[in-house]
Amino acid sequence: IANNGGLATPAQKLFEIATEKPPGVLMAEFFSEAPLTVAQAMQDAIASLLGTLPSVQFDAQVTTTGDRLASLLLQLQMTGYMLRNAQYVLSLRRLLGIKGRTHAEFRAAFDAVDTDGSGYIEVPEVEGLLRKVYTDEPPAYETVSFMRLFDTNTDGRISWEEFVEALGGSELASESASPLALPAGDADASSEIELEGTVSVSLDNGKEIEVDAAEYMRELKREAETLRAELSSLQHDEAAQALVATNSLSAYVSSLPEAQLKVLTQGISEDVVSAMNMVVSFILKAPSPDGPRELTAKDKVKLEEARLQQLCLYQLVLGYRLREAEAKGEAQERLGL
Repeated sequence: IANNGGLATPAQKLFEIATEKPPGVLMAEFFSEAPLTVAQAMQDAIASLLGTLPSVQFDAQVTTTGDRLASLLLQLQMTGYMLRNAQYVLSLRRLLGIKGRTHAEFRAAFDAVDTDGSGYIEVPEVEGLLRKVYTDEPPAYETVSFMRLFDTNTDGRISWEEFVEALGGSELASESASPLALPAGDADASSEIELEGTVSVSLDNGKEIEVDAAEYMRELKREAETLRAELSSLQHDEAAQALVATNSLSAYVSSLPEAQLKVLTQGISEDVVSAMNMVVSFILKAPSPDGPRELTAKDKVKLEEARLQQLCLYQLVLGYRLREAEAKGEAQERLGL
């Protein structure tokens, strides 16, 4: 694919990077080197997409149109791009010691990076953070990638709100105890208070009854202890889910609200989008008297489910690979820019 002027563009170089290796070779190399969490996330994405189709043991075929298949492939490349950013964010969360979504964790992480206390994270402070990962000076592209992901308003610095949003947190998370939390209290404290007589208790129907005061307080204590145990169990479950999301890329992405999912793709460059479209056009061709042409809505496409699964997985790998090439500036390097 070449432009009319004959001069290569960054988008064309990205296309070359994506397609210079045969699909089988690219995928074999990718899955031999990719983190297990990434490989599992891609398998989960395919299972989620195709899981409702009949089993391959029945030689299932999928019929669609050329334009719909093209749209699916492009969407999967975008998903692969997003997974690369999500993996990057998870790595940063581990580096910053963030395991959940509490205000305290995010504030401590932000303040640790904001070394001058300005309330903003700036480029020198990002470089300082990245030096914890690299033994030498971090590559320039790492700092650029960090800023591109976090600095959504492109003012050259990262605000608290941008920091929290990019890392999958919530600015509304409170540092204080939950309003539902019950004080632990002293288990023996109530036994030191002796109550006598009766108390009046109003029922739902408006009727009042007299009950023994001591027994009434013991019943209240039992209910409070039960409620406290239920709240403790709930908080434990939430903590366990947060831990799973910290270690599982699929769980992390699934736990994000829609707004934060968009953060993982909003920084994509026009060159990458163009390259993705080039790849789809390159893959989906139909024979014609004048040579191969792009598939359209009028073209019916039949694919065995197994082949469709491999095609979809290939698109995820391509999107992931294009994000890495974009971050490292590989296209510009090949162009000598």
